[in-house]
Amino acid sequence: MDSNSYEWLKRYAAENVGGFISGSVSIAVGHPFDTIKVRQQAGHTAYRGALDCARETIRNEGIRALWKGMMSPLVTNSSMNAITFSSWQEAQRLLHFEENVHAPLSKVFAAGSIAGLVQCSLATPMELVRIKLQVQQEGHRTYKGNFDCIQQVVRAEGLAGLYRGNVSMMLREGPAFGVYFSVYEGTKRWLAPDLKPNDKEPMWLEAAGGATTGAVTWTAVMPMDNISTRIQSLPEELAKDPEQRKLRRVARDIYAEGGLRAFYRGLPAAILRGVALNAIVFPVYETTVRGLA
Repeated sequence: MDSNSYEWLKRYAAENVGGFISGSVSIAVGHPFDTIKVRQQAGHTAYRGALDCARETIRNEGIRALWKGMMSPLVTNSSMNAITFSSWQEAQRLLHFEENVHAPLSKVFAAGSIAGLVQCSLATPMELVRIKLQVQQEGHRTYKGNFDCIQQVVRAEGLAGLYRGNVSMMLREGPAFGVYFSVYEGTKRWLAPDLKPNDKEPMWLEAAGGATTGAVTWTAVMPMDNISTRIQSLPEELAKDPEQRKLRRVARDIYAEGGLRAFYRGLPAAILRGVALNAIVFPVYETTVRGLA
């Protein structure tokens, strides 16, 4: 193996490990916020807001209910995060060849969008299982756990059932990760314009970039996130009907429930989660990559 191949492999491995570790941290910290968001979006129970949802969930099911469905994303999200971050870096290098010059933010956006689409191969089935477990309530449990959920979906819809909502996922994840990485990079460049691409960044800068992009990204993609959640949380008997899964129909149903505001259900919880998580995720990722590369 020549030196260039070795350096590429070392860097690629470091980016995957960094993504894996930061993905694990994000799930452990952020899953309760996600459960609240998903329950608000699914429309199975009417909540007055995020705090009401959290209070009712804890009162009726105990605090552990906030971590329902965590096993599926904990197992897969770390791998998914590794794929996303390494794909973003590789796509960015393919689009921008000058290592000592910052890539234009348009190329950062394009590379992020590519990474978002690539990771849907894991993200769609993971999201489907996670959402189904999060929306079920004690006394009305349809699934005993992750594997039982997978078995029931496959039994009812075949393997393709695990990819229900894949179109809405791709419409969400492509733009979302374009925004995610370009806002992160843009924020850092705005706050520290003198830093060069290979300079060591202070952790506060990475945390600030992560917090900013966490808030902006969720605000940008929340309407499609609501649609995707509705499609993936459909009971199996309804999901068999293609009409129930159409984007236009689901969007029309959500609009009928509360106009444009209904598309932003769960946004406060999502922003809080996005800010808190990504202020941790990016410093963990960057520090890991620097330590290994």
